[in-house]
Amino acid sequence: MELVKTTSLKFDVTETGHQIIQAKINGHKVNLILDTAAGASVLDRACIEKLGIQEKLSEENAAGLGTADHEMGLIDVLKFELAGHLYESTEFVSLNLDHVQVAGGDNIIHGLLGSPFFRKYQALLDFGTDKLTIREPLAGCE
Repeated sequence: MELVKTTSLKFDVTETGHQIIQAKINGHKVNLILDTAAGASVLDRACIEKLGIQEKLSEENAAGLGTADHEMGLIDVLKFELAGHLYESTEFVSLNLDHVQVAGGDNIIHGLLGSPFFRKYQALLDFGTDKLTIREPLAGCE
C-alpha cells in the first residue's frame, strides 16, 4: 500500500480561461498560471530579483509561449510553497513573460507552473470544483 500526503487547493479561473493559483516563493506571494502544456515551470524575469533569486543566463533559448525564441535563465528556487506545504527541489527557469500578463486580468502573473511539477506530484486538476490536488509520497514509504 502506497502512503501519500494529499494537498488540495482552489484555483481561480480568469476571464481568459486561465487557471491561476497563489503560491509563495522565498516567502513572497506569487500568482502562477497552471500550464500543463509547459515543458518547464517558469518565473518572469521581471520579478526574480524581488524574490531574492539569482539568474544565470542559459546558452539555450526557449521556444513556444506564442513567440519564436526567448532568452532563458537558469535559477534556483529555494522555497516553493503551496497551501502551506513546502516543495523542495522545484525546478524553474526564468523568461520574459510580458506577453502572458493579459491572462491575469487585474493580477500580475509571476510565472507558470509547468508539467514537470504536475508529473512529479501526480497532480490532478478538477475543473468541476476548481481544485488542484497534489499527491506526495510520505518519507520512507516510496
